[in-house]
Amino acid sequence: MKPSTLQLAEEYLRRGELKQAGRLLQRAVRAGKASVECYLRLAEVYRLQENWQAAIDAVRAALQLQPNSTTLRERLVELLLESGRLSEAVEECQRWLREAPDHPVALEHLLDAYWQSMDYEHALQVANQLVRLQPRSPHYRLRRARLLDNLGRHAQAVSDYETLAFDRSAPDEIITWAISELERLDRTQIELMLQLLSEDGLFRLEFLRNPLRAARQRGFVFSRVGEQVVEALVDTVRTNLQRPRCYVSYH
Repeated sequence: MKPSTLQLAEEYLRRGELKQAGRLLQRAVRAGKASVECYLRLAEVYRLQENWQAAIDAVRAALQLQPNSTTLRERLVELLLESGRLSEAVEECQRWLREAPDHPVALEHLLDAYWQSMDYEHALQVANQLVRLQPRSPHYRLRRARLLDNLGRHAQAVSDYETLAFDRSAPDEIITWAISELERLDRTQIELMLQLLSEDGLFRLEFLRNPLRAARQRGFVFSRVGEQVVEALVDTVRTNLQRPRCYVSYH
């Protein structure tokens, strides 16, 4: 049985013969005999050659054949993201969401586009939407925690990281990451708080009376473990205050 155009193209691709695969698929397209799979394969050939515009055009042509295909729309956005055409990726995702509101794949790619653009505020809005749609998804919650962390919203980031750290249904790598990030946030804030304690007498007095309340009033937010460390610091701070001061004579 004679192999199909797609089978021949696959064989060329398997052997790394991109030009031969491209020519074969292009002939099928010009003859008007190309299937959606042919267009996708042609797009992959162009992608491997880093001919981004041609790859994108091939997927758009496939969408003319199957305009409601999630696979094709996803592939188009992926190519836009990979080629660095982030604003176009955002527009494509927004168009997709107008037609299919709350579509998780479109939202995930929109989040990627905003994240790569370092537009963290818009990325956070999308992450919030994904968490609302799937509140038990550890992947969406982790992405939101990282965005909150990037934006300096440590209280909310700590909350999400703690949810993940104690979620036994979450993958081990996500739990490990969440614990590591909690430790980092606690350590960073404790260092800043110790500096403030050495410089601000009023804060020091408030801290000795009620360490957690004093820390929260100054904007510090710790994990459960971090709060235990903060409370244990009271004795250290009190001991330092009780040490006799040494004065140096100048002659």
